Amino acid sequence: MTEGSSDGSESRREPRHVVQVAGNYRARNRGGGTKDIWIKDISETGCRFFDKFSILEVGSSILFRVGNVGPISAQVRWREKNVVGIQFDQPLYPSVLEHIVATMNIGQADAD
Repeated sequence: MTEGSSDGSESRREPRHVVQVAGNYRARNRGGGTKDIWIKDISETGCRFFDKFSILEVGSSILFRVGNVGPISAQVRWREKNVVGIQFDQPLYPSVLEHIVATMNIGQADAD
């Protein structure tokens, strides 16, 4: 299911940081454990991540971790094949975002 713009540029209010950071999520309404993912970019209000076998649907509620930060409550806003865009229920504090970008980024994420 694809919905909305995959880059979110029309409604972006804050800068997006291109990263390659390990994370994971757990869908709130499904049983099962966490699923490991790679975060491709992040801002104070959301992120985009690669999820190889994603079954998340737009509107799904998830608990999300960025490295050792979290859990962060979020909603799936769009999905395009293996890439998922989420919006955090509460924005990250600027210092938390800076910490993620400065200490957890293992390199530049590949451009689509």
